[in-house]
Amino acid sequence: MKSYCITLKANHCRQRSTADALKDVQVDFEFFIGVDARTDEHPLLKRIHDRAFLHNMGRSHAIGEVGCYASHYLIWQKCVELNEPILVFEDHAEIDTDTFRNTLTIAEQHINQCGFIRLQDSKNKLHYSVSTYDAQHLIKYLKVPQGTACYAISPKAAKAFIEQSSTFNYPVDVFLRNTWVHKHPMFGVSSAGLQRSKQPSIIGSRKHKGRKDYSVAFMKIVNKIKSMTLNLSTNLYHLLVLDKEFRPKL
Repeated sequence: MKSYCITLKANHCRQRSTADALKDVQVDFEFFIGVDARTDEHPLLKRIHDRAFLHNMGRSHAIGEVGCYASHYLIWQKCVELNEPILVFEDHAEIDTDTFRNTLTIAEQHINQCGFIRLQDSKNKLHYSVSTYDAQHLIKYLKVPQGTACYAISPKAAKAFIEQSSTFNYPVDVFLRNTWVHKHPMFGVSSAGLQRSKQPSIIGSRKHKGRKDYSVAFMKIVNKIKSMTLNLSTNLYHLLVLDKEFRPKL
């Protein structure tokens, strides 16, 4: 698979550390310059839906969240243009070399059928094993973890995400975990051997500022319940439509 690392023009330190980490696992990649919402003027930045985001998250968006979503949107477009699966990194990954090499092999083997495979460690236990590879597993998520540090994606999945991103109503990782929105099943590798580095985030503050707005808090609760209910129904739908090899082993 072709590999791309989303970065920003000024992130030279992150680019160096990422290049060193990926060199160790022998990944041939290109840097993909994303959208820096602090300085760039890009039409995708206008897709943020302020009120929907506020009601979904209970807070206003951070400017970096819009740029992050736009950057992933562009890499999805790249995947569709190439018409082949690609590997996507963000420029803040820490890698366990041996484990991640095996992870890449698993992803290469299954990406055409799975469509989206998250390649980032998580403590989330809400998943089931699809295939076992010694100490690692290809898993199907019942609750998708947050974080987009690394994933493999197919053109079909990329199209599904693009089609449901006419407006940006969530941070991009929350959009991905809300499978009821894009309808695409989400897979992962456990353990993946890659996690987000401890470098400070450049997204910006994601804390609510000012006095608490109880109407916003109420809408957040309503939308949270809605998402939980619809994600559950989407999981049940996936159990019906997925090929037998991707269903739970009973």
